[in-house]
Amino acid sequence: MTSLRVQTSPHAPDLECTPARAKPRAAKPVDTDPPEVPDDEAVQSQVQDFRLNADVPVSLPGVTRPTARFWQPAQPAQALRVGIWGDSHLAAGFFTSELVRLSQLPADQVSSRFLPANMNRAGVRLPLRKSCVSPHWQYEPAHVASAASATGPGLVNLFSQQEGAWLAWDLRNAQAQPDKLSVRWLYQQTSSPMSLAIRVDDGQEQRIDLQGPEGPAVLELVGDAPLSTVHLRLVQGAFRWQGLEWPLPAQTRLQLDVFGYPGATVAGWRQARSDDLAAWWGSAAYDVVVLEFGTNEGNVQPFDASTYTQMLQTSVAAWRSQFPQAACVLVAPGDRGVLVRRSQKLTPAASLQIAHGNAQSSSPAKGGKAPAARRELAGGADLLRFTRVHAQIGRIQQQVAAAHGCRYWSMLEAMGGAGGAYRWVKQTPPLMARDLIHFTVPGYQRLAQSFAQDIGWNPTVFAHSPAPSAAD
Repeated sequence: MTSLRVQTSPHAPDLECTPARAKPRAAKPVDTDPPEVPDDEAVQSQVQDFRLNADVPVSLPGVTRPTARFWQPAQPAQALRVGIWGDSHLAAGFFTSELVRLSQLPADQVSSRFLPANMNRAGVRLPLRKSCVSPHWQYEPAHVASAASATGPGLVNLFSQQEGAWLAWDLRNAQAQPDKLSVRWLYQQTSSPMSLAIRVDDGQEQRIDLQGPEGPAVLELVGDAPLSTVHLRLVQGAFRWQGLEWPLPAQTRLQLDVFGYPGATVAGWRQARSDDLAAWWGSAAYDVVVLEFGTNEGNVQPFDASTYTQMLQTSVAAWRSQFPQAACVLVAPGDRGVLVRRSQKLTPAASLQIAHGNAQSSSPAKGGKAPAARRELAGGADLLRFTRVHAQIGRIQQQVAAAHGCRYWSMLEAMGGAGGAYRWVKQTPPLMARDLIHFTVPGYQRLAQSFAQDIGWNPTVFAHSPAPSAAD
């Protein structure tokens, strides 16, 4: 680890991010047949005939892992350490913010130890007052990188080799007060030296050369007083930034690190270098770890259950190898709907005709096909095609979770099963976004409340006994 001592300022100005130039947008032609949420009649006719696919056997080897009780810190009076990895559902931060609210802990008793390198990525909310990213940086998420990608705790890097590229952070708390005496930059050291220019608050830049053995490395800034703002400018070399780390305040009762990246899949764990990841946790590994993936995996058409099972098994095994003693949860995706063109939607006349036809037809035998009239609703659109895939993903996750001694929780089941996306989008206020993939803020809050109730997350979790005395 390289340390750099810096001077702070009592009156640090706010960060000024250079606004990106907006690209001129060509006028879009008016869509005379826009995509819309299907009518209730069309949805209900398909939900009624919905059957979970059970034709793909899942065979997994038995895996025994040490288990731990949920929501219990390793030692009494120690902060409960929770790490959560996921896709855009977690990156938005609304699910975990509701968990924090349900904990009933004061704000100053909830902290993060790691800040992933996904800052300023669209759809990401971080426990950070403000951050800035100049052009010429690119995101490197592990799930799309090479088979042996070196990443930080969040399975994503920010990379640049452009001289003058810069990053900046406002490290002050929500009350705009500086409270961090030190901060660590996590990065990947290369065989070639790198040069950075560091500026703290409104002080002068300090240049530092980084060199050493290839692999995970740390640059620590130590202030003479708590740090407010920090700027990093690349002077020379190729810099792969992998995240921030700072010490937890002494009063912390909950350490909650959220590593969410839009578009991510669980394959990031299979791709990442396990030795490099292990270097970040040190002796303070997590008490509880959570994986929330599946929506993006289910977007690949056609969905191959066997390929997904193998990928999930390998990824979860790599994840558990990092935290073998932690309690663990796999969170399966929620329901996802399909928008249909306005011209495809069921008309009142068609509704009466189909209702009359269904009344004269017998119900299909178990495992048989639905009546033709029902299958032709909404212009032939299969409104539950993602529901079937997500249900299958959930069944596979449930078996992989059991094989690794983990709990399993399903967003789809929490939404009431098939058709949940269509029901939730019509709630007041809506719980589902109009894309029928993501949720609204109230929707994420509802899911978090269901998760908390089912998994046992409540204020009693933090009613720890006092730390043992020296005599004990």
